[in-house]
Amino acid sequence: MIAAVANCPHPPLLLDGVTGRPVAEVEQLRAACLTAIEAMVSAAPTEILIIGGATPTELDKPVSVLVGRLLLARAECPLPVDQLVVPAETPTERCLWIGREAASRKARTGLLVMGDGSARRSVRAPGYLDGRAAPFDAAVERAFAGADPAGLAALDADLAAELLVAGRAAWQVLAGAMIARAAGAFAATVHYAADPFGVWYPVVSWVPSIGSVSD
Repeated sequence: MIAAVANCPHPPLLLDGVTGRPVAEVEQLRAACLTAIEAMVSAAPTEILIIGGATPTELDKPVSVLVGRLLLARAECPLPVDQLVVPAETPTERCLWIGREAASRKARTGLLVMGDGSARRSVRAPGYLDGRAAPFDAAVERAFAGADPAGLAALDADLAAELLVAGRAAWQVLAGAMIARAAGAFAATVHYAADPFGVWYPVVSWVPSIGSVSD
């Protein structure tokens, strides 16, 4: 039973001590993440499931999950936390299947999805500038802003890999879970969407609309 959703990015900059001193862009991003988590928790889940991608070298300790757990701690979330780690290269259909399985959890579950957008937004980006990055991220933002899991399911996995999109697999797991849920409407809020370091960071919450069917 999916109660609500928050999507937060997972740059290592959000981990304690990485920046050494407060950095305005990082603090703004962190504040937006905490707001999204608070919105998710306000929907009264009884547990949190972190969904995060992982590269082959970090499957045992993915940064996505480390950042997710730290953000939950910063938000003083008192709920039990589980995690679902998805290899970054997982094909779309497999991601959707994993999401359908996640939707069958018996508890009212808040999904904390950890996902960065493209890392090729500017010449100073980790992957340098690619003109396809902004349109790809815009499609992701439209899907998030419209609480549209089908839009996330339709993302091109090969293009996402070329654009160094760290969130694609986790987003498509989310899509599978929400399509399987098939009950009630969700209201979306985009709390943050910017690329201060050449990587696009979306921060979003989906909570049940007033009057929608609740699990």
